[in-house]
Amino acid sequence: MLYKEYLLQEGIHENHIIYMNFESFEYRTITTEEKFRQKLDELLPRDDKKVYLLFDEIQMVTGWQRIVNGIRVSFNSDIIITGSNANMLSGEIATLLSGRYIEIPIYPFSFSEFLHVKGIESDSRKVDNAYDEYEKYGGFPSVVIAEESIKDTILSGIFDTIVLNDVLLRAGVRDATALKSIIRFLADNVGQLVNASKIVNTLKSEGVDTTVHTVNLYLDLLESGYLFYRAKQYDIRGREYLRTNGKYFIIDTGLRRNAVGRKDGNYSNRLEDIVYVELLRRGYTVDIGKLK
Repeated sequence: MLYKEYLLQEGIHENHIIYMNFESFEYRTITTEEKFRQKLDELLPRDDKKVYLLFDEIQMVTGWQRIVNGIRVSFNSDIIITGSNANMLSGEIATLLSGRYIEIPIYPFSFSEFLHVKGIESDSRKVDNAYDEYEKYGGFPSVVIAEESIKDTILSGIFDTIVLNDVLLRAGVRDATALKSIIRFLADNVGQLVNASKIVNTLKSEGVDTTVHTVNLYLDLLESGYLFYRAKQYDIRGREYLRTNGKYFIIDTGLRRNAVGRKDGNYSNRLEDIVYVELLRRGYTVDIGKLK
């Protein structure tokens, strides 16, 4: 919506801006390629002027890739698509659009952005208290600007949306109990070297029966849903990636506290999580080094 407002301010006529949010009431029933095509036939202008198409949460539409590629070929257009699945631009669409798209990862506010929103200078005495708030509640914009009394409620809603919509429903996960147990384990062990076997053993000790295959599947889903990132372990001497251990980091410290249900005393791991996500935000690829 902000980009649509920007285009309007730049003088682009409103009927040459098509904005579709597939989670909205208006477009929620458009879930197939054919319905998508039919709606666009109604909305696309019949002239040669450039049209701007903004598709939000496009992964809700099956077969959207062919429609987007068809628009690119047939119309004078700029196409902006957003989604909450890391595999959205993999496979067919990546092949079709090879060299013709730019991917822009979006993260919660950095601490610097958090201070800017709060109107706090970096050399202010308020920075320490601001960091405590940032570390506790994270950097999702809706949480940052909310009153403290409702921050946890908003975080809970964001967490449920990611887990229920982006992981459970879309992937057809049947064992919600195992998935939530894995999320709690990873959130409680950010910055620790873990592997699927270790997770299986921990869950079995808690009475949750699962397998290494299932855990690996769920770990992939949690990465695809942008809830966790995996830093692979690299053998510095052997100059190769190790297949087993890795560190998992959660996208937001507020979500971590929501998942774990408490703020534990392991300050260094929480700090490492914030630093890791900040490095990703700055464009780095981060691995975990191992020597001997």
